[in-house]
Amino acid sequence: MSDNEPIPVSPDSPDPQSLEALQAALGARARLRQWAESAHLLDLLRAASAEGWLEALARPVTVEDLAALGGVPAERARRTVEVLLAADVIREAGTTPPAYTLTGDFAALQAGASGLGTDIALDAVAASRDRVRTALSASGTPYDWREDALVVARDWGMLPTDASRALFGMAYAELPDYHERLSAGGPLLDVGSGIGGALLSTLTAYPALHAVAVERAADVAEELRDRAEAADVASRLDIRRTDARHLDDEAAYTVCYWAQAFFPHDARADTLAAIRRALTPDGLLLAQELAPPPDDSPSARLSAALDALVADGRGIPPVVRAESLAEEFRTAGFTDVKVIPTPVGRLVLARRGTH
Repeated sequence: MSDNEPIPVSPDSPDPQSLEALQAALGARARLRQWAESAHLLDLLRAASAEGWLEALARPVTVEDLAALGGVPAERARRTVEVLLAADVIREAGTTPPAYTLTGDFAALQAGASGLGTDIALDAVAASRDRVRTALSASGTPYDWREDALVVARDWGMLPTDASRALFGMAYAELPDYHERLSAGGPLLDVGSGIGGALLSTLTAYPALHAVAVERAADVAEELRDRAEAADVASRLDIRRTDARHLDDEAAYTVCYWAQAFFPHDARADTLAAIRRALTPDGLLLAQELAPPPDDSPSARLSAALDALVADGRGIPPVVRAESLAEEFRTAGFTDVKVIPTPVGRLVLARRGTH
C-alpha cells in the first residue's frame, strides 16, 4: 500500500465524528417526526369534522357506523378511532357492541353553546399556521389584516350566556368604580369589539348600559350587529365601522374598554390619544393583559416563541405585560394607573386625567 492510498476504516472501528453526526441527524429526524404528530392530528380532526364524524360522536357510535359516514373501510375507521382515543378526543362509551363518544372537553367545544366551536378553533389554528408558513418570505403580497380578521374574532367571541356573564362578573367585582358606572348606564366605549364576546356579555348583564362599539373590519362588524340583535341589545348599541384612531368624540364616555392585544404597534399611541379625548375628565380606561401564567418549561417557551412569531406576522405586539401596558397608559397621559389581579387575569385600570 502506497503512502497516498487512504487507510481503510475497519467496520469495528467507525470514525467517532461520523458516528456522532449520524446519531445527531437521527435525533433531529426523530424530533421532526414528533412535531409532525400535532400537524397530522389537526389534519385528522379537520377531516373528521368535514366527514361528519365529530357531529356523530356527540353520542355513542360504533366504528362500523363511523366508517359508513365517509365510505371508508372499517379497518381505516378503526385506526382513526385509535388515534382519536390516544389523543383524548374521544372515549369508550362502555357499551356493547363497543361504541365511542367525544370526551367532555371536545363535546363542549363541538356543541358550540358558548360561541366557541371546533371548526372555529381549527380555522384559527390554520390562520396562525399561514402566518408561520410565510414568516420568512420577503417577497409576495404583504399581510393584509382583513384576511383573517373574522377568523380571529370568532376564535375570541364567546356568546353572551350565564357562564360568560359570570366570567366577566368576576372581573367587574374587583373594579367597583367601573362596575358602578356600568350599572348607571355608562356610556361605554368599546374599542376593538370584534364580534362582541366581552361587549355583549356586559350589555346583557347591565340592562341600563348603552355602548358604542368600534370595529374596523366590515365582516366582523356585520357579525357583531347580528349577534347584538340576537341578544336583544341592538337598541342600546351603536356600532361604528372605523379605525379607532379616527374617533372624533370628545368627553362623551365614562368608561372605555380597549382590546389592546389586537392593535398593531403603529396604531397604539394614536388610539390611546383618541380614547383619552373621548373619555370624560374622570373617565376610566380598562384593558386586559393577555399573557399566559409564568412557565419556564421547554414546551411553554416554544409555545410563547411561536405565538410571538404569529403576532409579529400580524404586526401586533406578541405579549404586552400589565406593567408595560400601565407605562403605555402613563405615556399617553392617563393617571392613577393600577394593575389589578382578578380571577380572569391581570387588568390595567386608569383615569383620563385633566391635563
